[in-house]
Amino acid sequence: MVTAISSTSATTSTAALDQSSSTTASLKSSIAKLESQITSKEKELEAAETDDQESEINDELTELRASLAKLEAQMAQMEAAENAAEKPTAEQAKPALLSGESDKIGTTNYDEETPFGERYAYV
Repeated sequence: MVTAISSTSATTSTAALDQSSSTTASLKSSIAKLESQITSKEKELEAAETDDQESEINDELTELRASLAKLEAQMAQMEAAENAAEKPTAEQAKPALLSGESDKIGTTNYDEETPFGERYAYV
């Protein structure tokens, strides 16, 4: 079975996947940076001497963790979109009909007066 895909749609989907992979890479690097910042802030929190310093560091940690959660959610959406783009759609997965013959089946009625010519009986 041969399934045809137009070159423009294939090029478009390839370009979209390339763009999403670069975006995914930048998201991964941003997530890694945030995780390292969170680790350093946690170390600062352990070394904090006053309650004011602890509360400031806790506030910063909360903001960093919120940013991290947001980036991870974006990453999950990007991966879901990539997975959906890689799966064939229902239109692409449909098998082709029988070379146009199925459209002709049952369209002609023969009777006794129909001149004899090429007739095919499909059994």
